[in-house]
Amino acid sequence: MKKPFFDHLKELNVRLIISVAVLILFSSLVYNNYSYFLDFLTKPLIDAGYSVDNIFAITIYEGFQVKITNVLLISLSILFPLIIINLGFFIKPAIDMSSLSFYLYFLSFTFLYYFGIYSALTISHVGIEFLLSFNENEILLRSQNYFQFIIRISLLFGISFQFPLVVLFLLNKNIIKVANFTNNRPELFIFILILSAVITPTGDPITLFVFAIPMYLLIELMILLHKKTK
Repeated sequence: MKKPFFDHLKELNVRLIISVAVLILFSSLVYNNYSYFLDFLTKPLIDAGYSVDNIFAITIYEGFQVKITNVLLISLSILFPLIIINLGFFIKPAIDMSSLSFYLYFLSFTFLYYFGIYSALTISHVGIEFLLSFNENEILLRSQNYFQFIIRISLLFGISFQFPLVVLFLLNKNIIKVANFTNNRPELFIFILILSAVITPTGDPITLFVFAIPMYLLIELMILLHKKTK
């Protein structure tokens, strides 16, 4: 039986409130263990051959501002799949999808998302080293700029790694035919290269291909899975 409009709106509000409450509670945990998460954020800089001593603050309140911003963004990055599944249950009745398929999509989404973040933190030192190599003098990095860069790259990788999953969904719903991909593989790879160039702002070819090749292979895997399930 269909619910009235305001019942749907009330359910959405409840789910949003739950998401925000969980985010705030988890943020307190991140804040109390901030040094542990800070090591992950500064590791790319260290792997690029630089020290955390190269990071500095300009204003008297910048350290506090950066810490609060980092805590919120780290918490959001970690909890993002849970927030999506919470909101996903709201739209599930409107989607023609079995519960098993819904949970499989969610598990795939979670894996690809965290794999994207892991990839970003693993290879971003290449881009950092490439960009900083153009400086001839001593390197000093403003704290808010560096952490915004690292967290933004991680989120972009995590979200963009959902593209193969979107392809699988479109194939399963017959919105796009599998022949559109199999007959146009060179064009598909060029499109992924362009997408990679947009997502990876460092501009170096190594980071570009490190991102593009796994993305292309994941799409090929989704095409194979679609064929096997038909």
